[in-house]
Amino acid sequence: MAKNEQFEVLVQILRRFHNAGVLNEFFLIGSWCLYFYRFHFDQPQGLPAFRTLDVDFLVPNAKQVKKEVDVSQLLKDEGFVPTFNRSSGLIKYNHPELQVEFLVPELGKGRDEPVAIESLHINAQSLRYLNLLMDYPRIIAYEEIKIRVPEPAAFAIHKLMISARRGNQEKQKADLETSIGLLEFLYARPEEVARIKAVLRAIPKSWKKTILSLSGKHFSRLKDTAENL
Repeated sequence: MAKNEQFEVLVQILRRFHNAGVLNEFFLIGSWCLYFYRFHFDQPQGLPAFRTLDVDFLVPNAKQVKKEVDVSQLLKDEGFVPTFNRSSGLIKYNHPELQVEFLVPELGKGRDEPVAIESLHINAQSLRYLNLLMDYPRIIAYEEIKIRVPEPAAFAIHKLMISARRGNQEKQKADLETSIGLLEFLYARPEEVARIKAVLRAIPKSWKKTILSLSGKHFSRLKDTAENL
């Protein structure tokens, strides 16, 4: 499967959302952010590589979405097939090149069933730590569209944190490799180190304990930064 074919399918989705006036309701999160970081940093050496079918869209303010757009139909128009998971109730959208899933931040004790976003005709899975991504947006322009992604500093720290929650060892390894590779890249850029410090200053104490523990094992420079703010 060619990476450029996957990317073209993703760009077509983003254009669809843009033309329908709902692209600003979403964050693109997950490993495809790395592709857009390459554009943002002008195709640098050193950013980690990735290989994934999964495209994750975060809906940060699901209850505040007022414009009604059938996002499910937009995806169907691009050749995606809705796939219903009987055990979870979650609907994902499958294409030969990609799989699209929608996410929302987990609130309180969380919930097992998906969150219905009726105005967009989709449902979404709630997950922990997504606030860390939505609190640090960065807009990246690609052709005629502007894509909202998490700041690289927040993305790298988030990947480190969720690695500890992975039951699948391959996914855990992929998260760690992505986090460490991106942190290596960011620590060579003083302005990005400043953003890492800003993220670390603002996170809850319980999250900071997790970061200190994981960074002590996998990336000591982050641990040193967190301890010396």
